[in-house]
Amino acid sequence: MAFLITLQLSGNINFSLQVGDQVYHTLTSQLGGFHQNPNIQQTHIGEVIAIYPNSIQVLSEHDDGVGNPLPGIEPPDGAFISFSKNRIVNNNDLLGYYASAQFVNDSQFDAKLFMVGSEVSENSK
Repeated sequence: MAFLITLQLSGNINFSLQVGDQVYHTLTSQLGGFHQNPNIQQTHIGEVIAIYPNSIQVLSEHDDGVGNPLPGIEPPDGAFISFSKNRIVNNNDLLGYYASAQFVNDSQFDAKLFMVGSEVSENSK
């Protein structure tokens, strides 16, 4: 049995969010820099079924068998909401001629960057 969750969002909704995307929530941490709580996990909420200017509706399959949500499925206030795309429908590489990246160390300590990777696809011939 599935149930519907309406998530009220205070900021702008990402323009790439689509019906069919999977939505997750992550509890936020008061720690900053590179020191984060390793026990913080993403929790799958469900699939987007409707998008409105300040809210989204998500269909969740995580219930107790009689239509009640399992504990922890509904995000608490202040949780970080993220989403993933359907890889079957949105399986495209990035296109274009130019890319720019900036890496910033916001820690008070030195940090080493060991590797950066990218994928390049030729898109004009």
